[in-house]
Amino acid sequence: MKADRQCREIVTDPHVEPVTVFIVSWGRPIYLWACLDALYRQTRSAVRFVLLDNAHTDPLIDDVIAGFERRGMFSEVVRFKTNSVDNIAQAYCDRLTDLGPLHAYIESDCVIESVSGCWLSEMRRIMEKNTQIGMLGSLIEHSDFVSDKVALRLTDGDAGKADFLAKSKSPERKFMESTSSIDMSQDYLLTEPPFPIRSPPGRLMMLRTDVMKKIGFQVDMVLADMVKARSLHAAITPKIRHRHLSLLNIYDYPDYDEAQRVDFFPLQPIPLK
Repeated sequence: MKADRQCREIVTDPHVEPVTVFIVSWGRPIYLWACLDALYRQTRSAVRFVLLDNAHTDPLIDDVIAGFERRGMFSEVVRFKTNSVDNIAQAYCDRLTDLGPLHAYIESDCVIESVSGCWLSEMRRIMEKNTQIGMLGSLIEHSDFVSDKVALRLTDGDAGKADFLAKSKSPERKFMESTSSIDMSQDYLLTEPPFPIRSPPGRLMMLRTDVMKKIGFQVDMVLADMVKARSLHAAITPKIRHRHLSLLNIYDYPDYDEAQRVDFFPLQPIPLK
């Protein structure tokens, strides 16, 4: 079945199993729209999009989702009645049973940058070629980082709020400022010492289904540690870039709540149920 795609059509091959892409949504409708639009326009290989939508009071979230439902984008939309990471963890684990060997995960503040070919097939190629990788992320678009000077001005000198909204202490910021000694043409970079980032950012990942059945849903740093404990690698591919729209909260959502963000993504392992 072909979806109503205005800008391009997905290239399908009956001999290639679709890769399921989980999209996790909570709030910030303009970021959600940008995320979905990029996926819709730039995914050109066999795919199943499954949207996991947390409860949110902003009515525009439902409008954004409905628009992409009309486009025929989703294989499944799961709407939760409460806002909890446990909702995502359970829905995600329930669906691992029927997936192929690889699947992808993206958060709704992540926008995939244009690449030659298809981001999904490229990540799939790297994972199939390098079976020792259990978790594969991508590089952030560095130009979205807001300078400390601008962040302080926009927060009236509130250093704590500026640090949070602009992610001034992000290791990705430091890494992208010092990549001259790294061969960025490689298929992947291992997040192991002396690499300055402990784990691939969890906002965009390709994962091995058999591994995730044993690990369950986890935040990125915990997940990377669990993957490495199984003698697999956590890696980043410089072949794919993404924009992290949360870097722009300071402009678009200056009241974004740090306490809610920390509470939603626990830094402790989430037990399998």
